[in-house]
Amino acid sequence: MTEYDQAEYTIGEAAEILQVSTRTLRHWDDIELLTPSWRTWGDHRLYSEEDMERGMNILIYRGAGVALKDIAELIDATSSSRAAILRNQRKLLLDKVSHMQELITAVDTLLTAETLKEGKTMSTEDKIALFGENWPVYDEEARQRWGDTEDYAENQKMVAQMSKEDIRAAKQVAKEFKQMLIDAHSHAIAPGSKEAEEVVDKHMATISPYMPLSRSKQVLLARMYVADERFAEAYGDHRQYLLELIEAQAQAEGIDLSNVAWE
Repeated sequence: MTEYDQAEYTIGEAAEILQVSTRTLRHWDDIELLTPSWRTWGDHRLYSEEDMERGMNILIYRGAGVALKDIAELIDATSSSRAAILRNQRKLLLDKVSHMQELITAVDTLLTAETLKEGKTMSTEDKIALFGENWPVYDEEARQRWGDTEDYAENQKMVAQMSKEDIRAAKQVAKEFKQMLIDAHSHAIAPGSKEAEEVVDKHMATISPYMPLSRSKQVLLARMYVADERFAEAYGDHRQYLLELIEAQAQAEGIDLSNVAWE
């Protein structure tokens, strides 16, 4: 068997199998992420089965949001090192979810003010007072990054339809929930109990006026509360307890906590 017998795929064939462009494969070669095992006398790339398997792994990690510059280290690392890298990647993704939710909430509140029946818009001073000095950044980033998502569109629709009374009612529910969570924690209400289910449902009621919320989404939001210190202001030292209540309820309803999807 010659060395070329081991190299089974041209760059065009490899690109078709991996469903990427030949330009992408050349880029991966340039940055030494996926270097073909062989080249012809005419300097054409030839990819082996091992090369193709590495290409598949690259696509998997890229799909998980890992940067190209980190994928080579991830693929070549030991099992324990890969686990540490992936745990860090998971934290980064949770941070992104947290930031996205914060931006959407800010924009939803802004849209509410813009669509009140009086037809008046909020002044710059009002916006800064409501969102803080970073509100222009939130507004623009949310529009650019998530303006074409279904959740964003649904948020806009739901909030635009809210009256002043609806907004006041939603704020009151949020206030009642915060006290309910504090009381439940202080009385050591057990996760999975009937009382705990009432707390979990009350939390859902604080979010549902602004966005469609399933139990799976509720689990991911609760995990975000724990991962992001910015939510300490809203939930204080009760974030981990709230997560335990929500996960117990989700598990009781048949949700696999090791594989929760935003759906």
